[in-house]
Amino acid sequence: MGGKVASVGNINVDLAFYMSEFPGRDSESLAEGFMLSHGGSAANFAVGIARLGMPCSVVGCVGRDLFGRDALEALRDEGVGTEGVLECDLGTGTVCVLVEGGMRTMVAWRGANEMIAEAAKRADFSGCRLIHIANVPKRAFQEVMKRKGGAMVSFDPGGGVRQFSPNDLAGVDFLLLNEEELGLIGGAQAALGAVGAAVVKRGARGASYYSREREAHCPAFAAKAVDTTGAGDAFDAGFIAAALGGRGAEEALSWGCGAAALKIQKRGAREGLPTAKELTDFLDESR
Repeated sequence: MGGKVASVGNINVDLAFYMSEFPGRDSESLAEGFMLSHGGSAANFAVGIARLGMPCSVVGCVGRDLFGRDALEALRDEGVGTEGVLECDLGTGTVCVLVEGGMRTMVAWRGANEMIAEAAKRADFSGCRLIHIANVPKRAFQEVMKRKGGAMVSFDPGGGVRQFSPNDLAGVDFLLLNEEELGLIGGAQAALGAVGAAVVKRGARGASYYSREREAHCPAFAAKAVDTTGAGDAFDAGFIAAALGGRGAEEALSWGCGAAALKIQKRGAREGLPTAKELTDFLDESR
């Protein structure tokens, strides 16, 4: 696996509709804007951390279709390695995103993402410094954990958090999740019985870091939310890039919150993902 970071999980195409109001049942609303773009939590994270200067590869699956070819080309254009991506006969994962007032509602079709466990089974993680696992089924998570070698692991369970108990998370160095997901897994203290650190994304209230030794907190940065799609992935990329760069918990939280603040000011899951210079300039200006 080429690169110091591997990102395991979904690769999607996003069909985003920007609305002044959501349609009601059995009704129709005209969108004010439309964007066809690339998404998927693992792919978004990979692009985010690559822009921040960390070599990264993706492990996942796409279909043998136009969307799949386009998704791979977009990753390669960002310098992200795709040697761990399987191509299969299922169609490429697709998400319909409805954005109203900067907030989004999504309907997803997993498609080729159903094969993530097989992609993880075939991937070569040798030489990886860290493996980021994003919103995958439990079987895929277990496959990565069996084969991670000496790599550190960050895990963002996303909507799949209900599949996991704290005991399932042994070996995870950074557990990244939002407040609702933290509650579903039993809270920070329960998680810390298994993981090295729990990092809690609190939206407009910033983020928190918990380990057995310490706590740290960072307020959110002021930003006008145009589209929150991918904000969590942007945070993950910023936090992990800072942590791998040797920065402490407070600064890593600041990088995560800053990356998310920059992302939400632009439409699309990846369009607002910052470079290292853009992020550090933003943080300097915000101090």
